[in-house]
Amino acid sequence: MPEAALRAKEANGQAAEAAAAAAASAPAKAERVKEVVIDLTTAVMANGEMIKQLRFRRPTGGDIMSMGEGYPINIDWSTGQVRPNPAVMGMMMSTLAQVPPSTIKALDAEDWSTCAHALMGFFPPGAQAMQY
Repeated sequence: MPEAALRAKEANGQAAEAAAAAAASAPAKAERVKEVVIDLTTAVMANGEMIKQLRFRRPTGGDIMSMGEGYPINIDWSTGQVRPNPAVMGMMMSTLAQVPPSTIKALDAEDWSTCAHALMGFFPPGAQAMQY
């Protein structure tokens, strides 16, 4: 085999080894949160029993579509500020926790805000969307 071909083969092997090493050392993708659990400061009635915790599942596209024209968060693109859209977020909280809307309405204001802000992370567009 000619010397140039041997050097090319060696370089390809080294490049493949470097790529494999980089892939092995790359940080693993963070697992997506499947649910959010909030311990309430004040117990609330849900489905006929007093509860001190709400467990919210991850929303689906269908959950978002069922909210109609509203969206659970408002994003001010000029400042980057993200805040809940109270009426829509309340409906979403009810859906995701599988409790009646009356449960969400009865939450202490601090608990409502804690739940809403914990769920806001489910709704901003992902980084990939920012490429377009």
